[in-house]
Amino acid sequence: MFSPKAETNAVKRDYQHIEVTPYGAALGAVVTGVDLRNPTEEQMAEIKCAITDHSAIFFRGQDITPEDQERFTTYFGEFGVDPFVEGMDEHPNVLRLLKEADESTNVVFGGTWHSDWSFQDKPPSYTILFGKDIPQYGGDTLFASLYNAYESLSPTMQGICESLNVVHSAKFGYGDHMADLYEAVLENMDVKTGGEDANRLKTHPMVTVHPESGKKVLFITGIYSLAIEGMHLHESQLLLETLQNKIVENPLNLCRFRWEPGSLAMWDNRCVQHLPMADYQGHRREMLRTIVSGGVPMGV
Repeated sequence: MFSPKAETNAVKRDYQHIEVTPYGAALGAVVTGVDLRNPTEEQMAEIKCAITDHSAIFFRGQDITPEDQERFTTYFGEFGVDPFVEGMDEHPNVLRLLKEADESTNVVFGGTWHSDWSFQDKPPSYTILFGKDIPQYGGDTLFASLYNAYESLSPTMQGICESLNVVHSAKFGYGDHMADLYEAVLENMDVKTGGEDANRLKTHPMVTVHPESGKKVLFITGIYSLAIEGMHLHESQLLLETLQNKIVENPLNLCRFRWEPGSLAMWDNRCVQHLPMADYQGHRREMLRTIVSGGVPMGV
């Protein structure tokens, strides 16, 4: 079994304007010493370094508005496009992810392992999620490193994966067959299903090179990785399942973030999968989410 070295997620830089403390062995870091309502240019430059080094970064005790979150998001690029959920009326680029305490099921939006919108031509680079109302327990978010997943493969398997392309699609998560389910289990969210966005297919390399870090990524994205180009379906499903398990079943490849009111998490969809835990039924959870537009995933 692959075991990340202790220094895999160690601090790699001498930060002068923020403090960065590793949160997990494989990925994740807590960033302190910054007010996200008004970060300085020097702090933003170091935050950009921190997300590159640690793949996911976390801030505590932030008192931000949707306007603040929008402004923080645009430091990293243009807003990405959310095809299935509309933003807030006054802030169309901010999604309100809400689970009320009296809802009848524990199903949550995006409740399977995935990287956001990998079926797009240019999938989002970053997701930024702010905890506005957090349950007393539960509702953690798990993250898995796609860098470490690639490194855990044998050289032979790495070479095989580098030669393959993966077909990405939203059809399993947002196809027409999901309409009644979403209406029944997401009682306070309006989720669109079907149509061109749900049924289109997009092919990306299975192994990509991260544009900032230069490291290789096993770009398998959970529910959105539909098939492997040129393979029989059963072959494709077997290999994708094996690789997905490689990504998410080793605890040493994971980081689990415990939310508090005022927490903000930012992660890099180009090298991370994530999973929201659905273990807080009977408690209210409200999150505000933005995404940053990315580029075309590039192969080896």
